[in-house]
Amino acid sequence: MIGRTYLEHGQPVTVLARWAPAPAAGVPGGTVIWLRPPRRGGPRNVLIRRADGSLIIRPFRGLRRAASPAG
Repeated sequence: MIGRTYLEHGQPVTVLARWAPAPAAGVPGGTVIWLRPPRRGGPRNVLIRRADGSLIIRPFRGLRRAASPAG
């Protein structure tokens, strides 16, 4: 999930951080990961970078996978 590109209303965004129930193995230094998961049924928020460079925290719900490159 972290580092992957998704579509937000048709525009590409990159996920920079997400909530996690435990520290993820192999996470590069400087990556932010929230260690306390949301309450059951709560939002799964992610930190994203939009194409214009702005950073925003939003629910993961609604982001769609970007089409993988043909090859």
